[in-house]
Amino acid sequence: MESKQLHAELMKNQQILRNIAFKFTKDPEEIQELVQDALVKSINYVDKFFNHPKLVAWLYVIIKNAYINNYRRHQKQYRFEDHQKAAYKGDGCAEPAVGNHAESKFIMSDIKRALNKLPADYQVLFMRYTEGYKYRELSEEFGMPEGTIKTRIHFIRKTLQKQLAVYRQNDPHCAA
Repeated sequence: MESKQLHAELMKNQQILRNIAFKFTKDPEEIQELVQDALVKSINYVDKFFNHPKLVAWLYVIIKNAYINNYRRHQKQYRFEDHQKAAYKGDGCAEPAVGNHAESKFIMSDIKRALNKLPADYQVLFMRYTEGYKYRELSEEFGMPEGTIKTRIHFIRKTLQKQLAVYRQNDPHCAA
């Protein structure tokens, strides 16, 4: 299908798509978003469905599925936000509190100082671990058995816990 012919078909069906989207939502921005999603998805399969007698039914299904996906995405977002607000209220706050950045800078400097007391290879190992590398990946990178990697990380974590114990005592969220 040529570009001009495709454009003409899409423009012809755009008002139909708006009417279909209006059945799902009254928000003009969301209607426009649903129409755009349907048009983009229909372009991917242009050869299969244009000049097909059930084109509008196919576009209806695309809009319906896009609306359902958007609805589910927003529900998850609201649920997450509600859990956060509940956590704040559990801490006695009506709204999220702003953290003390100066205190966090002191904490980070203490963490860096504690890490610098470790041997260099332990520092690199622990930094890779905190970056999300798996034990297997670390084992291959450092040329050690996976069990050795696990033992060293455990040792590093315990060492850091001892060196940073003052923060654990002052944190009401940590069980001593």
